Amino acid sequence: MSPALEQLDALIDEIEAAVAAGDWEHVTARIGKVTAHVEPVMDELDSGNLSPTLVQQRLARLQAMCDRAEQGAESNKAEILATLKGLNQTRAAARSYEDVSSRRQR
Repeated sequence: MSPALEQLDALIDEIEAAVAAGDWEHVTARIGKVTAHVEPVMDELDSGNLSPTLVQQRLARLQAMCDRAEQGAESNKAEILATLKGLNQTRAAARSYEDVSSRRQR
């Protein structure tokens, strides 16, 4: 197997592991390296050194990982927003209690 294809496989494996772990920083860092890993594979494909089927399989797997990462990130974003909403409600309740308590002391 070509070194470029092996490096792309390793990158896809890293993205898959990071998505499974919910490590969005790692996912983002690895997705940022996709172009640098795909270009050599495409060069080898253009020169006839790689089978189009192999490249297509890797690109389909990479697309699936990117889709899963996007879905996971959206889910994580929704969880964070729900947590922030809960914190804001708690903060508002604490302020209301503080306002009521300070009025009683007057």
